[in-house]
Amino acid sequence: MDSTAAQSTSETSPLLRSAQVKKPFYRARPLWLVPFAVTAALVRGMTLAPRVEVFTQLSCLALHHHAYNHTESPLVTLDSSLDPQGPHLSPILIANTGIPPVTPTDSSFNSLESNDNGEDDDPRKLPSPQCMSNAVVQAGAARLQTIMTTIMGLLSALSTGYWGHFSERHGRTRVLALSTLGLFLTDLTFILISTPGLPFSAHGHKLLIVSPFIEGALGGWSTLQSACSSYVSDCTSAGSRANIFSRFMGVLYLGLSIGPSIGGWIIKNGIPGIDRIGTPTGQGKSVTEVFWLAICCSFLNLLLVTFVLPESLSKEQRAAAAEQHRLLRNTKGKGRAIPQSSESSELDHGSDAGTDEHANCGMIRSLLSPLTLFLPATVTETTASGMKKRKDWSLTYLALCMFLVMLSSGIYQVKYLYAVHVYGWGADQLSYYISFVGGIRALTLLLFVPAIIAFFKPKPRVPKGAANSQVKVKPNITKEHIAKEINFDLLLSQFCLCLDAIANFLISILPAPTYTIHHLKTSVVSSYQSEVLFVGASAVSSMGAGILPAIQSLALCITQARDLLQDESSGETSTKESATGTGKLFGALSTMQALGQMIIAPLLFGLIYSETVAHFPKAIFVTACSILVIALCVTMLIRNPVRRERVSSSSPHGKGKGKTQKKRGKPEKERGRSRVSKDLFGGAFGPELMDDAEYSGRGAIRDATV
Repeated sequence: MDSTAAQSTSETSPLLRSAQVKKPFYRARPLWLVPFAVTAALVRGMTLAPRVEVFTQLSCLALHHHAYNHTESPLVTLDSSLDPQGPHLSPILIANTGIPPVTPTDSSFNSLESNDNGEDDDPRKLPSPQCMSNAVVQAGAARLQTIMTTIMGLLSALSTGYWGHFSERHGRTRVLALSTLGLFLTDLTFILISTPGLPFSAHGHKLLIVSPFIEGALGGWSTLQSACSSYVSDCTSAGSRANIFSRFMGVLYLGLSIGPSIGGWIIKNGIPGIDRIGTPTGQGKSVTEVFWLAICCSFLNLLLVTFVLPESLSKEQRAAAAEQHRLLRNTKGKGRAIPQSSESSELDHGSDAGTDEHANCGMIRSLLSPLTLFLPATVTETTASGMKKRKDWSLTYLALCMFLVMLSSGIYQVKYLYAVHVYGWGADQLSYYISFVGGIRALTLLLFVPAIIAFFKPKPRVPKGAANSQVKVKPNITKEHIAKEINFDLLLSQFCLCLDAIANFLISILPAPTYTIHHLKTSVVSSYQSEVLFVGASAVSSMGAGILPAIQSLALCITQARDLLQDESSGETSTKESATGTGKLFGALSTMQALGQMIIAPLLFGLIYSETVAHFPKAIFVTACSILVIALCVTMLIRNPVRRERVSSSSPHGKGKGKTQKKRGKPEKERGRSRVSKDLFGGAFGPELMDDAEYSGRGAIRDATV
């Protein structure tokens, strides 16, 4: 028996044996979310440039008063084409359609002459260079895009907080499925608009406004990102999550970088094995096939998240969140019933007005209730002088910083219109540019930011017995470690803000192509140099993509620090992260993202670009640089909730000032007369009589001196 026991043990065996818990394969972990996130990012990346083309072509058609309906016969008939003076429009058709007469001297006559079969009226056919360089067309496209983005952002802001609470009660996967359904229906709307022969194509502007209502009501892209972040947070340990958030955002941008390249290739070559379905003649370039591929991928994603993806929240956690929500609703109902019952019968005639007023207040409260998490909180900390209460504004300033960052990110959609207008890029060229910029972002989030975190992130202290054990032990959360991680995330956020601000400043001062009359007559060398500088500055801006995961990790660390201070003041010793507030935090962050990026930012940059595109189109980059500089200044106001205390050496309570204050981390030097008691009697007295002897000796010396 002894020999058998000796053979079963070795030097590397742990002293205390513990049964290793084997985790099941089908469990919630971030790896399950990677295929879903990559597919969703591919769909979004593929449709970025085609959407810009649809906006531009619809604006161009509205400017030139083209009747977009392929079910009607062309305006140029065979009789008019036989006229030796050239093709002309029939007066009867002009009177019926309300289109002004077109002569060979008009600017729009050349487009009609070059393509008599009506292909110019198809929004899937790439617009002519004349439309791309026209400032009026660009202003109209910017307005149309602004209207769509603002409607979707407003509805997302109204619904994203609700979906955040809904995910805690019913699960993250249900919210992911609903937001994916909204994206699917939006791409389906673009297909109905861009398909020739359908009755919907004649009402493109009206039908296009319906899509943001559907997508915004179901949460949109911001809710999908928030649900993904909550899912990842549920599956990872507490502490700084900048690394895992950076890698996950890198996966998203990897899809955003590959998607536009796939879309650009499909626009030019079509889907292999399938005839071109985007043009009436089956030839030329088309963007409709991209939308068809997008809805197929979204449908596969919907099946994946509904039937395959495991839920990250357990039944107990969802039941606890549902019970808390029920109690909160009952409390609010009782609060409303008390003032109604106390009203006198003389005020019954005004009850309807009071009900409407309460309903309006409820709508405003539902919009702003997620943002109450960012209000300054009162924290209680233990100091040398006792318990001390103070206001903590760190999360408030962080929310303001994120709002400004999201406000500056609204330039991206307008930047694509700027590139189309200034450099004359088509949908395929714009797709390759988006792929390059997205690839730089993906490499930054997958390699650059994790490398910085690996080298400079503070390491947690591992327990003494955990180093020799085979079972992984998660380190406890301490105030010292949380304080170091908050400082690290704050420095990382400031570094990313600096990169983004510098990039926008460079674009605003770099030389633009020198036009003479039309961009086709521009000097090739001047245009090429300007394009290279623009793409290089955009790459620098992409290297600041770590700002969003850094802010998310910083917000989590601040909430954990507040929980630690609250537990310490109440006498509890909890070192585990509370899982009840993660969904609320990311719901509030997504609400802030929707307000900044999808409501105010499109209005701001769309208005600036539409007003300055004819004179100074770079005004949008000056605005973005100014906003980022303000955000950088706001980060300087963020203070760590867990502060180190300075204890004075002049008083036992640490209230000394000046040079007597003890420095951090250095022991106090002992000065003056030694505090050790001297035995002048050689130990003749016992320890209990030493104090009396010493006192009497001092009294004798004083009497002799007097």
